[in-house]
Amino acid sequence: MGSCLGRSLRELSIIVLMATLSLSAPAHATERSDAWVTTKVKIALLTTRDLSSTGVHVDTVDGRVTLYGTVRSLIEKSKAEQSARSVDGAREVRDLLQVVPSRSLPSVRVSDQELKHRVSETLSRDEALANSTVTLKSVNGGVVLLSGTAASLSDHLHALEKAREVEGVRGVASEVSSPDTMADAEIWRDGPYDHVMYEHSTAQDMWITTAAKLRLLANLQSWAFDINVDSRDGLVTLFGLVDSERTKRAAAAEVSKVSGVKGIKNAIQVVPGSQQPLVTKNDAHLKEAIEDRLRKHQELTDAEIDIDVRNGVARLSGIVRTQGDRLVALIVTRTTAGVYGLVDNLEVEEQGVSEG
Repeated sequence: MGSCLGRSLRELSIIVLMATLSLSAPAHATERSDAWVTTKVKIALLTTRDLSSTGVHVDTVDGRVTLYGTVRSLIEKSKAEQSARSVDGAREVRDLLQVVPSRSLPSVRVSDQELKHRVSETLSRDEALANSTVTLKSVNGGVVLLSGTAASLSDHLHALEKAREVEGVRGVASEVSSPDTMADAEIWRDGPYDHVMYEHSTAQDMWITTAAKLRLLANLQSWAFDINVDSRDGLVTLFGLVDSERTKRAAAAEVSKVSGVKGIKNAIQVVPGSQQPLVTKNDAHLKEAIEDRLRKHQELTDAEIDIDVRNGVARLSGIVRTQGDRLVALIVTRTTAGVYGLVDNLEVEEQGVSEG
């Protein structure tokens, strides 16, 4: 029966699309990958005026955005949540931010002229931006405005992050043009970690985040699967909920096996199983639940996915179009209530080299 899922997905997607159009949904509404949503949220946070987002971690699982970390005030907390909600594809926002007022330390005052020099040097020397032409347009009162063209969405984020890190910069704004989609190579590709391709770039962190999620999805056996991953300069922050200290330690151990990880901050909270709603379904019902959730994802319309569930462990096999679609299918399956484990036998359809 699993082999029929691809056809069922196509048929149901047409019905869903017709229903959506009849409800006058915006014509531009499309499915957004979790990696895309996370990147756009980070860009939104960085460019929100009077918001210090350097202590904020972001992760998206099946369209649900989780914000974790610290901000300086309730006003900043509210701004961060509003910025995240404004991103297309963010179906829900879970705000776990804590307000930690900053100490009144003397702020570093740097003239706008000096900031022009520092930021321009930072951008021009960054090898990760070699394929982009991101430049400094202006500095006003410590707020830096970047312009130009970024070769990818991850390069756009990388340029903003590096500019914001320059001492004396109070905020960043962007007029940078960049693709509004994410290539597979930005998210994940099979094979060993490529240090040359990813070193010191935001794409490196995205690769690490995806690799960490795949390891957790495939190797962590737990009824309670609600773990978020965010990476910055090779340092991985884990947050979310699990059912035991053992699972929390196991999560960190799995992520430590990912190439490129320089360190792990394990901020996962433990909620004992007795305090969580216990979901038990037989394998047939679990399979139906997984199929139902996969059908709701428009990007999986052309996927040929076979599903087999035994003793709460779901096995996915078949072919999907992209690595992003593969990750969507795995996350949707693993986060289905009652699924205890996951076996990934999905293959990505070989794509021809695109022109241009």
